[in-house]
Amino acid sequence: MRKTLLSVIALSLLMQIAAARTQSLREQEHKSLDVYYVDTEGGKAVLFVSRTGETMLYDTGTGGDANRDLDRILAVIKAANLPVQQLDHVIVSHYHGDHSGNAAVLADKLPIRNFYDHGGWTVELQSNRSAAFNAYRPIRDKAHVIVPKPGAKIPISGFDVMVVANAGELITTPVSSMPGAGTPNPQCRQFVPRVQDATPENYYAMGVVIKYGNFRMLDLSDLTWNQEKELVCPNNMLGTNFDVYNTSRHGTDFAGNPVLVHAARPRVAVMNNSPTKGGTPDTFKIVKSSPGILDFWQLHFSENVSKETNSPDQFIANIDAMPTNHPAHFLKLSARTDGSFTVINERTGFSKEYPAAKP
Repeated sequence: MRKTLLSVIALSLLMQIAAARTQSLREQEHKSLDVYYVDTEGGKAVLFVSRTGETMLYDTGTGGDANRDLDRILAVIKAANLPVQQLDHVIVSHYHGDHSGNAAVLADKLPIRNFYDHGGWTVELQSNRSAAFNAYRPIRDKAHVIVPKPGAKIPISGFDVMVVANAGELITTPVSSMPGAGTPNPQCRQFVPRVQDATPENYYAMGVVIKYGNFRMLDLSDLTWNQEKELVCPNNMLGTNFDVYNTSRHGTDFAGNPVLVHAARPRVAVMNNSPTKGGTPDTFKIVKSSPGILDFWQLHFSENVSKETNSPDQFIANIDAMPTNHPAHFLKLSARTDGSFTVINERTGFSKEYPAAKP
């Protein structure tokens, strides 16, 4: 009798432990990777917060202008309600001022555990183009800095960040676990090369593929038009059926090559434009004609196209045209491991749910 009672108690305890583990797994599945798109007026600063609270800031916006972008980044960090007020990983994709402008001053405001960049050099040393690099370099000399090779991963917990381009080099093997990676790209026959503008620093920009379970995001920063082709031709090294594509080069005509965008087949695109920078007619045409595209979110209304060409207002974070005087609003994306995600417009409170893609 006593043995029977002990067996019942033991079985009951095991069932409770199993139920607790199942509940924990379910809760874990519903925890999200949160992505905040900071309005930097045509620059770039995107904050990732993993389900464990670990953070990654992808670029730091433009410096100066009464600390406009710095204050906006700090405000978004506050809104993210981090368990620890620090940045675990900061990617400085390249040394143009609209991407690296606050790398140095952020280090004065918050602890930064790791920086990632393309090396302690720049090809643009002209006095009117090197201010951000010159400000960052003394900080870089004292900080923990990693220069990742294409194919390497950012050592962050909670989600996967693979570098696919850096320092002028591109991956040469397909991204693992991506559908269609390594297969021939039929779009390549339509490729038309373009002459790069006189900003060669973009050639050395760091681009990444981000995965969180079945959720997939592509972000190539300011990588150039012709390099984008090299990533997907003759074989598509990146894969296809991305959930989100963050437009390259702010939605200008120097990147966003259709042989890449249409091969990536994103469900949603997000553009880090300003009223007059990016958001060109060709960008809208390329993105909106991409197979499988559902929506095009914008950090700003674009004055380079008509109101009808812009996305509907609820998909645009900032409507005002004044670059420095309007209140800044952000977009927040919350991704789940099943591949579903939600995008919220902080200006209006409008949100849209995107269910997991069908296999």
